[in-house]
Amino acid sequence: MRGRFLRAVLLLAGLQGLIVLLYLAVQRSRRVQLERPFPAERLAEGPSLPDVPVRRLDGSTIRLGSLRGRPVVLHFWATWCPPCREELPGLLDLPQALGGSPRVEVVAVALDHGVEAVRAFFAGDPPDVVVEDPSGLLRDLFQVGRLPVTFLVGPDGTAVLRFAGPRDWRSAEAHEILRSALPP
Repeated sequence: MRGRFLRAVLLLAGLQGLIVLLYLAVQRSRRVQLERPFPAERLAEGPSLPDVPVRRLDGSTIRLGSLRGRPVVLHFWATWCPPCREELPGLLDLPQALGGSPRVEVVAVALDHGVEAVRAFFAGDPPDVVVEDPSGLLRDLFQVGRLPVTFLVGPDGTAVLRFAGPRDWRSAEAHEILRSALPP
């Protein structure tokens, strides 16, 4: 009886050790993902930003067509996506990091089902750049599958770069790539 108990304890301890190792490996891979180089896919014929209204979380709307003439960083994310939650603060800081609001606009499209989770994520005070796409039009037009994904839309309204996966938007590399793609 004592031998069985000891084997069971050792088996449980071994399983616990494996779970801890797996957890650490996943955490390390997520950290490495954010630290990886900043690849961007250049889009030969990217989708155009449609002139449709999107809803901010305060209930007001903004027409995406009103952003033409300025570069737009169009970001698709969700609160249930851990890499999305990690990268979002750096993305929201981009306009200031790149020299102020006339330089680049950020639109962060929350793909959560309902806005309550998004409001809770921002402790009830979401930034104006966070919008929802209840019709799914933007998600479909930009062929969003895996999250997060970000597009740089040129002043003419056409997407020119696609960034699939999480990025460190506070990095010098990110700022350099965006500056080089933006008009002077």
